[in-house]
Amino acid sequence: MLSNTKLVRGVLVGLVAVLGVSACSESESNSQVSSTVKSTTQGESSASIPAGSPLAEFTGDDFYAVPEPLPTGEHGQLIRYEPLDRSGNADPAVEATGYRIMYLSESLAGVPIAVTGVASVPTAQAPKGGRPLATLAHGTTGIADECAPSKELTRLDMGLAIAALGAEFVIAGTDYEGLGTPGRHPYLVGESEGRSTMDAIVAAGQLPNADSGKRVAILGYSQGGHGALWASQVAADWTPELQVVGTFAGAPASETDVIFAAAPGLAGFAYMLVAGYAAAYPQADPALFLTELGLSRLDEVDTGCAGELIAGFSGTNPAELIRLEGPATEPWKSLAAENIAGSEKTNDAPTLIIHSQKDETVPIFFSERLLSRMCANGQVVERRVLPEGGHGAAALPAYQQALSWVKERFAADPPAPVNSC
Repeated sequence: MLSNTKLVRGVLVGLVAVLGVSACSESESNSQVSSTVKSTTQGESSASIPAGSPLAEFTGDDFYAVPEPLPTGEHGQLIRYEPLDRSGNADPAVEATGYRIMYLSESLAGVPIAVTGVASVPTAQAPKGGRPLATLAHGTTGIADECAPSKELTRLDMGLAIAALGAEFVIAGTDYEGLGTPGRHPYLVGESEGRSTMDAIVAAGQLPNADSGKRVAILGYSQGGHGALWASQVAADWTPELQVVGTFAGAPASETDVIFAAAPGLAGFAYMLVAGYAAAYPQADPALFLTELGLSRLDEVDTGCAGELIAGFSGTNPAELIRLEGPATEPWKSLAAENIAGSEKTNDAPTLIIHSQKDETVPIFFSERLLSRMCANGQVVERRVLPEGGHGAAALPAYQQALSWVKERFAADPPAPVNSC
């Protein structure tokens, strides 16, 4: 058993690279996303659209300008969409239509909010019973609106999912609350991530030609692994109309208590945590976590993405900005514990965890603790350990294995899930 000191030290070894797949491997996937979706114009959707919905293809100048007031409706209601132009691709591999979407969700305070993301809808005729669904939670990009993955279309997860599943599945990828839309992103706040992730696939089901079914897979890596686990946890109550078939959590940032304990050692990362939790929880006072000098720099989270933010603080002594006792101060300590992933069993769907033995960013003991916790809760969990690859490098093989696993879960006669408990 590792001591708390060793656990924290293990996190600090890799936190500089905690950008997840979004800022590392995902940047390599821009061409992959662009080359796997063929854009077409479809007819009206046969999906059930809430009464009073303003659903219409967006033709304005700024897709991310949130309408004021927000339309009334239920969370998951599609506000607007625009097709992503892929007409210049020489050889689109998948017959599907890519979209940028904006939809209704709800903050932890119960306030209606707009969230953005991307989606993909097959062009082929839907099967009887509707199309299968997959919803994706992304890795760390930052706090600022400019860091929304849908703005640059640089998501490794979306590119791989479209290539593997896009001909059959409706696929959605949320930006999360506060990325691309007003308000700060509640970074590593599990319920916020979960709501955004589930509402995205509900919204995608209202796109032209979607013809969505009810069965959904949830996938995520790094921060997205944390988000995917939380999406699975909230799904039964938040989107009871959907049936979770399986959840993939790759290199999951599941142990938020350990992450917070490590935060004083790295200023830029700590700032994302403090700003994100303060955005979600009124009782989370940044002054209990940051020094006076540290507080004066908190707004820097709004002007750069994760890599820039961490680099901007790299020459600063964290002790000048962050109170060493901050993570152990209430309510910060309790809030960090509340957001540990996999603490409750809320459905019977299997979970697949894939983690590299050599992950330098999210240490391997994270998924060891997660497996132990989920097994104790009665979950069916398979944990696969990759022998090679750092955090970014392992994302590709992890997702490739996960997507094959998802196909198995949706088979007419799926094999019994492996249980590592």
